[in-house]
Amino acid sequence: MNRIPVLLVGMMLVFGLRAQDAVKDQVVQAMKTGSPKELVAQFIPNIDLTVKEVSDVYSRAQAEQILRKFFNENQPVDMVIEHKGESKFGDKYYIGILRTRTGYFRVTFFLKRTEDTYQVKQLRIENSKNDL
Repeated sequence: MNRIPVLLVGMMLVFGLRAQDAVKDQVVQAMKTGSPKELVAQFIPNIDLTVKEVSDVYSRAQAEQILRKFFNENQPVDMVIEHKGESKFGDKYYIGILRTRTGYFRVTFFLKRTEDTYQVKQLRIENSKNDL
């Protein structure tokens, strides 16, 4: 009898981690392919977005326009996650490098648990100090 609650908690943790990984993978894939539509599908309704010098809270539609402009000017080649962690508020975060035809950008995004899934609550695309 005592095994059932432990098993249920374990299953919830595994499925939660898989959902988080799926969202992370979708964000990375959308960044690699330069697909603003697929990227904003992972956002909360109003996202804290920074793209180079532009920074504010935007609706998904506004964020899609900003990201479309960015990807048109900086065609992606690859993206690699270099670091991941958890904030003191329980949000998951990922830091990576986006390689484009025009240079390198540091990408940071935070995943927030909403109901039974994770969504991106903040995305930052900044010039990388590692630009070669």
